[in-house]
Amino acid sequence: MIKEFEKICSKAECGAVEDNSGGIITLNAPGLLRTGGIKHGFTSRIGGISPKPFDSLNFSFNRADDPVNVRKNYRILAEKRGLDYDKLVLVNHEHGCKVLRVSKKEAGRGLTREKLPFSDGLITDDPEITLVTGHADCGSIYLYDPKKHAIGLAHAGWKGALLRMAQRLAESMMKEFSSDPSDMVAALGPCICFDCFEVDSSLGEKFKAEFGQSSIVKEGRPGKAYVDIESVLLLQLLEAGIRPENISLMHRCTYEEKELFYSYRRDGAGTGAMSAYMKLI
Repeated sequence: MIKEFEKICSKAECGAVEDNSGGIITLNAPGLLRTGGIKHGFTSRIGGISPKPFDSLNFSFNRADDPVNVRKNYRILAEKRGLDYDKLVLVNHEHGCKVLRVSKKEAGRGLTREKLPFSDGLITDDPEITLVTGHADCGSIYLYDPKKHAIGLAHAGWKGALLRMAQRLAESMMKEFSSDPSDMVAALGPCICFDCFEVDSSLGEKFKAEFGQSSIVKEGRPGKAYVDIESVLLLQLLEAGIRPENISLMHRCTYEEKELFYSYRRDGAGTGAMSAYMKLI
């Protein structure tokens, strides 16, 4: 448990930089941009070819959208953001906390080749590939170790957050690359915000018990509560040893910004999904 959590959180950087080039909109974390050692981003729903209700830059193969459209959307992203389409590596998430180390041997897995084993986090020190995770309210976690030149990217919904996905991602980089968390630069992408993420009160109590911070949960309607997924993931990064001044929070709500983001909580299965991506330069 981090003492004086709110005070420490104030040292993290809030805000996202929008890149509107190439007819698509992606968001970047200022802290990661300043490192100069990676390409990264979080996509919006703007700039693709998928029809309604998946309009238009949908990256989910698990919806009723034609997979041909989804692959074309990945080609658009690769072309507009300087990525190699054939070397994208897509996470095969299961709402857990498993992390896989991948390299050029896994190039194309989940897109042009068979899926990876189930996992929710990917790490690599191979600059030839691009890590990709999918999101439609769930959090995205970006980690970069500039000294070991290694990266990690993960997906975390409430299940992954409760299982400490952000912490597991950092620990995996420490184990595989001998990364020192004090060297890491981290970011959290857009996700459903504190005011919009309503859950059963019993689940809220599980979060308070696991993390020992009453501020990450607030009361809602009878039998309901609200959970702050962004702060839960931030707490995990801090507990892993990452310095608060090295953390950026994009701090954008996928549920509220309907024109920019897909949201499963808002629209159900009749919606698409965004992607988070990260690549070493």
